[in-house]
Amino acid sequence: MFKHWKNITIYKLSREADLTHLEDKKKMILFTPCGSQDMAKFGFVSPFGDNSEVIAMHGNGFILVEAKRETKILPPPVIQRAIQEKIEKLEQEQARKLKKTEKDSLKDQVLHSLLPRAFSKFSVIQAIYDGSTKRIYINASARQAEDMLALMRKSLGSLPVVPLSVENPIELTLTDWVRDGSAPEVVY
Repeated sequence: MFKHWKNITIYKLSREADLTHLEDKKKMILFTPCGSQDMAKFGFVSPFGDNSEVIAMHGNGFILVEAKRETKILPPPVIQRAIQEKIEKLEQEQARKLKKTEKDSLKDQVLHSLLPRAFSKFSVIQAIYDGSTKRIYINASARQAEDMLALMRKSLGSLPVVPLSVENPIELTLTDWVRDGSAPEVVY
């Protein structure tokens, strides 16, 4: 359900937005597993596990949502080897060199034949909306956080957010504390 947060990206709503639709399952883009020809799928799942119908967890002005991504793993060397084997086989059968366009179409054929047998990699991204501060906390890298925001935008229609910024960069503040010995007694 709730995992440790190792990487946090914070966004602040730039204007009012209605995030109550996060609980409306009909409006949310729900996760569905990859089909045989899908490279990736991304959608919301229940923070309570696969057996729960609840999409958002509410409490004390906070809303927790969770999104799952499935990505098919096809290592480039495997693709290249399969393409090369197919090229060699066709060149022997036809007793001629294949043209570039033929080789390109072979790549698509190989991808379509390998995708159904590819392994899947799953990842989960959690986001918490704090109604009192109008901030969204996302447990992910910046790129993954942007993907989560895009998914939320698709579901909500609009989500006007900006990355949280500080007046003084943290590295300068910490340097001043060490250099001047002016660190506060209690740091939260």
